[in-house]
Amino acid sequence: MKKNLFVLQAVILLFCVSYSHAQTLRGTVTDAISGEPLIGATVKITELTDKAGITDIDGNYHIGNVSPSGRYTVEATYIGYEPSIMKEVLVAGTKEVVIDIALRENSQELGEVIVRPRVNKAATVNPTALVGGVMLSMEEASRYAGGYNDPARLVTAFAGVAGQGDGNGISVHGNAPQFMQYRLEGIEIFTPNHFSGLYDAGYGMVSALNSNVIGNSDFFTSTFNANYNNALSGVFDVKMRNGNSSKHEHLIQIGTVSEEITSEGPLSKKSNSSYIFNFRYGFTSLASKLGLIDIVDTDYDFSDFSLKLNFPTKHAGTFSVFSLGFFDKSDDTDMDIEDTHTIYDASRQTGHLYNIVAGATHKIHFDNKWVWRTTVAYNMQHNKVDMNYVGLVFDADNKPVSFDGKEYPFYYLKQNEDRLVFNTELSKQVTPRWLTQIGGEYSHRFFNLSYRTAENVYEPVPATPLYDTKSDTGLASLYWSNLWKPAEGLSINLGVSASYFLLSEDFSVEPRVSLRWEPDAKNSFSIGYGLHSMIEKLDAYFVRDAAGRLVNKDLGLSKAHHVLATYSYKFTDNLNLRFNAYYQYGFDTPVGIDGSTFCTVNRLFNFIDEPLVNKGNTRNYGADVTLEQYMTRGFYGQVNASLFKSEYRGLDKKWRNQLYDRGYMIKLLCGKEWMMGKRKQNVFNISMKYTLQGGLRHTPIDLAAMKARVAAGILDDEPIYKDDEVMTLQFDPTNILDLTVSYKITGKKVSHTIAFEGLNILQNETPYAERYDLNTGQLRYDKSGISLPNFFYRLDF
Repeated sequence: MKKNLFVLQAVILLFCVSYSHAQTLRGTVTDAISGEPLIGATVKITELTDKAGITDIDGNYHIGNVSPSGRYTVEATYIGYEPSIMKEVLVAGTKEVVIDIALRENSQELGEVIVRPRVNKAATVNPTALVGGVMLSMEEASRYAGGYNDPARLVTAFAGVAGQGDGNGISVHGNAPQFMQYRLEGIEIFTPNHFSGLYDAGYGMVSALNSNVIGNSDFFTSTFNANYNNALSGVFDVKMRNGNSSKHEHLIQIGTVSEEITSEGPLSKKSNSSYIFNFRYGFTSLASKLGLIDIVDTDYDFSDFSLKLNFPTKHAGTFSVFSLGFFDKSDDTDMDIEDTHTIYDASRQTGHLYNIVAGATHKIHFDNKWVWRTTVAYNMQHNKVDMNYVGLVFDADNKPVSFDGKEYPFYYLKQNEDRLVFNTELSKQVTPRWLTQIGGEYSHRFFNLSYRTAENVYEPVPATPLYDTKSDTGLASLYWSNLWKPAEGLSINLGVSASYFLLSEDFSVEPRVSLRWEPDAKNSFSIGYGLHSMIEKLDAYFVRDAAGRLVNKDLGLSKAHHVLATYSYKFTDNLNLRFNAYYQYGFDTPVGIDGSTFCTVNRLFNFIDEPLVNKGNTRNYGADVTLEQYMTRGFYGQVNASLFKSEYRGLDKKWRNQLYDRGYMIKLLCGKEWMMGKRKQNVFNISMKYTLQGGLRHTPIDLAAMKARVAAGILDDEPIYKDDEVMTLQFDPTNILDLTVSYKITGKKVSHTIAFEGLNILQNETPYAERYDLNTGQLRYDKSGISLPNFFYRLDF
């Protein structure tokens, strides 16, 4: 297979003839708040004196015959608005380069000189966010090491954000991944990661969000604006881009991990309506068997699709339809008795996950600068896991010597949830200094949950149901947010949010405030505070005790105070230093009772099986520093370091380490791009990302008690922990190296890209559990890891 791939690449190189040709740069210029087109705005390419365009009545601009290929600076200006500078825009290839520019109204009085242009990397897509947010460029996702067209992996390069070698779960500031919120087209959605929730809470392998389809998006790490609710760690606010409304363009990619196709183009050139569609099929099980990738112990197959239709109208606003869906299957591989060291090694799990979101959005602006956006959507996630144990034959020393050929059911899990979502927002630019927004979201949730498990491994009696319920509930939120600019360089956001959870009838009012001060072109200070809340995964509310009572149904919202301060210094437009310091204090956190030290912040697996009360606390605090070099002369990169502490306490009021209290992270990301070929029309890129971070926390196992239990012939999947030493140990540090090498050949009508994407090329496995080794009578670490060396060929035409 590897030989065939090499031959294929050689044939492609021999038969691809390159041509230098002029390219087109086009797009729209709109008001950042209302989305209203700006007529008569000027867009120019700074490096080319004769390349500029003026927007028409619909805000469209067009700059043709851009040559030679390369990276350029695009600048947009309009009277009464802050100029926008888009740096290092790549103009190469067969596709039109579409840059949609949103300008922010100048807060100064008409006629005053605008002194500060806004560089695209320095601003979030959400124009009202003042602190805690970073704009995620999809162009970066395509060239940064470890990206894999996966925005969830790209954000792990940011300071304070931890990833894993065995997946793309996101831990922000030491919080668990399930406290992250993902949003798509303005609404909250389920975690859009393949295999998320099948085994581990909040994790996944590859995101179903594909950078070929989504546009620039925002990632928030703390103190979110009032319009973001139901999240305690981070918010990933994802926007799907519109398809090309002037010409049809297509992409085909064939790789060792997945195959995909993207198509976009106009539905009607007269009305500027468009479509964009992507489909991807992954076959990691086949690639693993061929030896092309290394995935430990399990076969994974996945597929996903994305769709957006956009229908602008002259007087009725813009209508759009969007959809995202993915389907996953996982199955443990055949076991070998020589690799069976623990009881868990004798288990076999099969999982299926189905996730679909489909919705429609309408946005309209009025002459008096009112803007109204409404989104309705359906979102479902159906998750099923079966786990069996294969019978073992033991020798006289209680060591496994063979399998007995029988399988014993251990647990069955079904977590089906369907949501109907309504989200609306009304905003108005009252004055050049004051923007107000009011809106809310309601999601009605229908669920069918079932979980049953045997008391012990190889239990001859039927499994005990811990919950089995079918019902519905709802989550509602309202917010009011105001952005005020009282003076040049000073911005203040004041807002309030309110949330109501129908199941427990819990109500929360949450103030949000943030401030940014830019005294000059180089320095920036910002600080923010917010009270935030979040509900648990619905299965947590329906655990039953031995008497069949719903012991967790009254659990309310978990809450946390967030404070974040940021200082930024701009050495140049392309070299920036950023320092963050934060403190989070959580309360009403669900914790165990009757001596249990469990807390939901330590939830690793996809189920909860014990009674909880809202009487716990958490605290997360730390600091990080980032030095980032935006692309200059083909070079780009960043280095960042984080020091932090994450703790919790239960009913005994004793502070303990949280599961994700890694303590420190150090990351280095860098890359270099060369324009090659006789006319510099081809692009060669190499980039790498290295991460060193502390390991997860864990609780020591009572070895003597485990030996005694096994000697008595009792086999149990659950270790015996030392409850007086909860979370006192830490796994060894992990280091992950990603590498990407790509070469793009630009033809007259077709572009070819040959690339290698190596995720975790060191093939390091991450320890995640400690278990009793039946062969040695000692303790050993269970480790997991995913190494995805993806060779692919991409065709753009």
